Amino acid sequence: MLNEIRKRFHHYHALFISNPVNVYYLTGFTGSRGLILITENNAYFFTDFRYIEYAKKSIPKDFTVVQINKKWKEDWPGLLKKYHIKSLGIEENYLTYSQFLNLRKISKGVRLKKSKQIIEQLRKIKSERERNYLKKSQTINEQLFHRVKKFLSEGVTEQEVQRFMLHNLHTVGAEDFSFKPIVAFGDHSAVPHHQNNSRKLHKGDVVLIDMGVKYKSYCSDMTRTLFTAPPTPQQKEVYQTVLDAQQEAIKRLRNGASIARVRNAAMRTIKKAGYEEYFQHALGHGTGLEIHELPNLGTQKPTKLKENMITTIEPGIYLPKNFGVRIEDMVIITGAGHLNITKAPKELNDVIIEL
Repeated sequence: MLNEIRKRFHHYHALFISNPVNVYYLTGFTGSRGLILITENNAYFFTDFRYIEYAKKSIPKDFTVVQINKKWKEDWPGLLKKYHIKSLGIEENYLTYSQFLNLRKISKGVRLKKSKQIIEQLRKIKSERERNYLKKSQTINEQLFHRVKKFLSEGVTEQEVQRFMLHNLHTVGAEDFSFKPIVAFGDHSAVPHHQNNSRKLHKGDVVLIDMGVKYKSYCSDMTRTLFTAPPTPQQKEVYQTVLDAQQEAIKRLRNGASIARVRNAAMRTIKKAGYEEYFQHALGHGTGLEIHELPNLGTQKPTKLKENMITTIEPGIYLPKNFGVRIEDMVIITGAGHLNITKAPKELNDVIIEL
């Protein structure tokens, strides 16, 4: 992998990695202090005294492990000078301004340049191991979702559902949530990223649940919209429109597919039904070690999907102060097309539940 990273060096001599997620991706290190420097021929892993012995045993042999100590500000410039590093790629989307200033101060004579998400670009193509972890993560996520469906009852609050999820999280084999779950009752479902509160569930409410868990640090993500009474004609129309839009997008997922065309396929369906103004967010996003990764299906750039990428497909229609519908699946791009790893039923008859 280090050689692949070096091939992507653009206009700089070395790469400095400080994002803990990227550090974990490259080394498996989970401590709170880990930094990486990759030069054209060498790679260094830096940590402090708390983790140094652990790092020496666990960090891949491709890295030279170095302890950060009081001499760090003196040793760092010497290392840059040793390898004739005149320009250094940095993670511009991760470093804070104060961290940037400190790094610039101790890297005198070295130009700090944007690395343009060099590690994130690698992360968007998932290995077989990563794909298996993501499949398992989604399987666990659905096990938890089915428990939640059974827990729903008249009078329960959104926050109580969230606490139920937390109570059952480890029971189903998850490590943590991928993100704070969204539990939206009634007109709260019209708010795409609603913040759960004490709203009680009543018969006839639309229920929108957006949830994900972590397995082996890999994030799943799924949204289902449920009806607690036979849906009204408008609710049927909106739900079927969203489902059709999702299916139109999913069937276009394949190696080499244009992201813009995939998104446009969903938008055409929603626009034809007259709800274009009620769908404003991205069609989907990659998932992995973070809940939002590349690829970004909100872009209109001529970006193409590639084999072994994974993306969510999550169109939605949100009618203010009325109700909203979002349906979200996780899909892997394969050589032959795609593999939908989300199995929770989503046809209209499947999402009508009894309280």
